[in-house]
Formats: sequence, C-alpha cells, structure tokens
Amino acid sequence: MTDPSYEIDRTNHRTGSTVHLHLIGAFDRDAHRVLRAAMRDAFASGRRGHGVIVDMAQVETIGSECIELLLIGYTRAMRGGHGYDIVNAAGHVRQALALTGLCAAETFYSTVTVPVSRS
Repeated sequence: MTDPSYEIDRTNHRTGSTVHLHLIGAFDRDAHRVLRAAMRDAFASGRRGHGVIVDMAQVETIGSECIELLLIGYTRAMRGGHGYDIVNAAGHVRQALALTGLCAAETFYSTVTVPVSRS
C-alpha cells in the first residue's frame, strides 16, 4: 500500500467564524473521501455567516470527483448562508475550476494590436 499523495491541513480562524482548508498534492479519485470528510466537518462546525476557504495553492492535479465536491460545497454554502471561497488555484487546476465557475478564468491569451499602415 502506498502513502496518499494528498494532504489537507485545517486552520480555524481565531473567532471560529472561518475554516481554512489547505489542500496539498494530487486530488484525484483516491482523495475524494478525505476531501468529502474535510468539507463536511468544515461546514458542520459553523452557523449562518460561517466561512470556508479552500486554499488550492499547493494542488498539483484535481480530478472530476474532487471538483464535484467543491461544487457541492458551493451549493451547501449558498443554501446555508455560509461564505465560501476557493483561492490560489493556478495553472491547469485553475483552468479546470474556471470551467465550472468555481474561480475566475485567467487570461489565457492576449489580443495583439496590429498597426494599420496608411498609404
């Protein structure tokens, strides 16, 4: 049996109003049970107005199962009056999350202005 290639560190805000979940590693099919439990615990500990912040800065890859859990978290937050933010996603992880609307899309290209010659 191999060690999991993912980790979730949880930090509570001093007032108890916000829970930060710091995701580290590869969040593929093997990680979805652990992520589901972490999300459930993060929401269970708060009342209306409670916030959950999912920090994706150290996520290498993300699979559809884990993206689905992040979407479920968003829905749960909206229905329960909680704050919910996904922050620091980068690269292909950000692209995958942007397709679902969980984070804003990066600019993948820039427009090039071609000067018009006047003859």
